[in-house]
Amino acid sequence: MTTTTTDNLKKVIDNTNLTMGATRAEVEEFVTASVKSGFVAVCVFPNMVPTARRITAGSKTKLAAVVSFPLGADTADVKRYEALNCIDLGADEIDMVINVAEARMGRFDAITAEVKTVKNAIGKGHILKTIIEVPLLTEDQVTGAALAAEKGGADIVKTSTGFKGLKLRATTPEDIKLLRSILKPQTGIKASGGVSTLEKSLAVLQEGATRIGTSSGNAILDAAK
Repeated sequence: MTTTTTDNLKKVIDNTNLTMGATRAEVEEFVTASVKSGFVAVCVFPNMVPTARRITAGSKTKLAAVVSFPLGADTADVKRYEALNCIDLGADEIDMVINVAEARMGRFDAITAEVKTVKNAIGKGHILKTIIEVPLLTEDQVTGAALAAEKGGADIVKTSTGFKGLKLRATTPEDIKLLRSILKPQTGIKASGGVSTLEKSLAVLQEGATRIGTSSGNAILDAAK
């Protein structure tokens, strides 16, 4: 792999630490290494935003925080408050889990409404990624949820939480191909959940992913070298 490939990967990888119980020292080490590697963003829990902000400040690495993670079962008002709180603490981007039950019930207008509530609150200056949890949905539900999130103002539609405790299947290139076929060109797609190798990363990028969420960012860069 060329240096250009490595640099391109850095520009799309959200290096992620969403390990339950991760300590401040562990997050500090993770974020420091991520900034040194030059990833486009690091993604952490809300309680670790202040810790991560101290390290990302002044760097090119953006700070993302998860909201209503991993179940997405909070009300829209709670998600709005949590997102604003994360922004106030220093987050640049929000990765919010949608109400997956609404998607499964086909109530896509409700998804649009909650996404709009959060996007309007954090404003155009902050990126909103909406996690629709593709592994739990049918193809029609994926289509409905993704389009509903886009209509609500989502900047990026994200495939999955990838949360290990939920035992979800991995995101596939086919998932990305479906999303890219229905979403506007300017709407980003974040492949997350089991995208842990260079081969898998290149496969989802080939199908139109614009971001990759992974806890294996450094391993992927090492393989690209």
